[in-house]
Amino acid sequence: MKYSTYQSIFPMNLENLQETRKEGKVCLLQALTNTLLLKLLILVIIVWVAGAGVLTVFAAPPVSNEEVIKLTVQPGDTLWKIAVNHKPERMDTRVYIEGIVRINGLEDRGVQAGQVLKLPPF
Repeated sequence: MKYSTYQSIFPMNLENLQETRKEGKVCLLQALTNTLLLKLLILVIIVWVAGAGVLTVFAAPPVSNEEVIKLTVQPGDTLWKIAVNHKPERMDTRVYIEGIVRINGLEDRGVQAGQVLKLPPF
């Protein structure tokens, strides 16, 4: 029997074999790194979305029905007059009027006698 081992049948350069093994290890390492980075990116996105949801929930306390004051507009009342009488002491009247408009969904800034307005709880 002339050949007794695999290496003797297919002579390979030992350096080529070591390079092939190193390349295989590098490819495996790159694949693992890419997979880990992808998982980390997905985790960061999930945490970001969940955090944004939590912040949205706790961003502003809900307005309870007890805090909303309702006012019936009297003849001669204007938004300016109502705002001056009911706004917090150091608040700009225009800001309070904007709050009244938003909370009541008013399209124009005119009010009519008998109309019921909710006053914003500033």
